[in-house]
Amino acid sequence: MWRVLNIIVLIALVALISLCVFVVDQTEYAVQMRFGRPVRALVEPGLHGKWPWPIEKVVRFDNRLMVLENPRRSEADREYLTQDEDSGIGKNVVVTTYTCWRIKRDPTAVVRFLQTMGDHASAEARLGDVVVSQLGASLGQHDFSVLVSTDPNQRDWVGFLDAIQKRCSERVEEAYGIEIVDVAIQRLNFPEQNRRNVFDRMRAERDTIAARYRSQGDQQATEIIAQANRQRAEILAGANEKAVQVRGQADAAAARIYAEAYGQAPQFYEFLSTLETYKKTLTDGTVWIAPGDSAFLELLNRSSKQPESQQPQLDSHQATP
Repeated sequence: MWRVLNIIVLIALVALISLCVFVVDQTEYAVQMRFGRPVRALVEPGLHGKWPWPIEKVVRFDNRLMVLENPRRSEADREYLTQDEDSGIGKNVVVTTYTCWRIKRDPTAVVRFLQTMGDHASAEARLGDVVVSQLGASLGQHDFSVLVSTDPNQRDWVGFLDAIQKRCSERVEEAYGIEIVDVAIQRLNFPEQNRRNVFDRMRAERDTIAARYRSQGDQQATEIIAQANRQRAEILAGANEKAVQVRGQADAAAARIYAEAYGQAPQFYEFLSTLETYKKTLTDGTVWIAPGDSAFLELLNRSSKQPESQQPQLDSHQATP
């Protein structure tokens, strides 16, 4: 009997202890409520005590980073008007954003979030309205080139989005206990009815730029070819001039050598010159008609003398080698 009673008392004690303690996880915040009013907010994980229900209860919130995508679903709701500094007529753009947020790590902020929002669904609905409002106001004050431009000096995504994040944080941090970590553009497009015209205009602008680049390239190519031709002509002229000089020097050296050779052995030089002349003139099939005592044929006549019985008759007017 006493054993059964002890077991019952032990079970009751364990149940009472479980009603008086709770654990705060690493991924959550907790608010201790007493008769419906917050008495303590806990942002650190661990084991904590409380009065049992119905005196006190614990409300828990996820403290991890949340991502809010597409606050407005339809394309018409996500259409904004930008400012155009040149023409004064802005461009309609469709912008899809995402926002990274979480409950601020502060007991006061956690209590404020509980009292104003109550849960994450209400917080995201309110946060989406704030982001959309600030995004529309910022786009209306900035030129479209801030978002899309080929000039990096005009494009300023970082500054544009940082300004939106700062203004949104000012609206929700103190009022709702929400910390905005990042606001970014997920997709940027044009309305369906204007998309084709915009793309055609962009394509025409790119074609104009491409034509200008091709024209500049052709001009540079012409200049390069002309310069190369000038350099080629200058190099050839210099080479020809050098060749003439070398040829003249060679001819002068050859003449000097011939003169020296003639001075040392004039008869032998005359003999070689005559042979060279024969080689150039008396080729196969050549017929010479000259007097028998011609100086040109003297060497042939002298070298071809044989006994009279064997010597062929030579026409005084014809010599055939």
